[in-house]
Amino acid sequence: MKIGVISDTHDRIDTAAEAVRFLRKRGAEVIFHCGDIVSAELVAVFAGVPTHFVFGNWDKDHRKLLAAIAAIGGTFHKDFGYLELSGKQIAWVHGDVRGQRQELEQLDQFDYLFYGHSHIAESHRTGRTLVLNPGALFRACPKTCALVDLNSGKVELIKVVP
Repeated sequence: MKIGVISDTHDRIDTAAEAVRFLRKRGAEVIFHCGDIVSAELVAVFAGVPTHFVFGNWDKDHRKLLAAIAAIGGTFHKDFGYLELSGKQIAWVHGDVRGQRQELEQLDQFDYLFYGHSHIAESHRTGRTLVLNPGALFRACPKTCALVDLNSGKVELIKVVP
């Protein structure tokens, strides 16, 4: 199973739509959004693909965002997201809550931990956990998202040009 990881879209609808197209074209069956969606209008670009969201520090209008997520059949996860897919334990957060990512990373309970907030793509391993920031689709050069193959463990950083 392949999954897409996106963060920090900051209402850049065209860029987010292009990222979703790239991820779908490369076989992503599910997308995880690590927060800083910003507007309810942006959520619509994820219609048609199961998408799981957490909020970031720029996601102010929770009521409108929650309604938009529900309207596309997406799923909102409150403090942090957690799912098991293809036998892998996956967690994701925005990364703005001081110490939250590091605490989850040290638990050694997850195969993958995704986060955003810094707008800087990076990955490292802590114990069994691959920690991944897919980068950002706003205020980043280059703008990036990630594709993760849960079967092979391969992670591909994808440059997005709207």
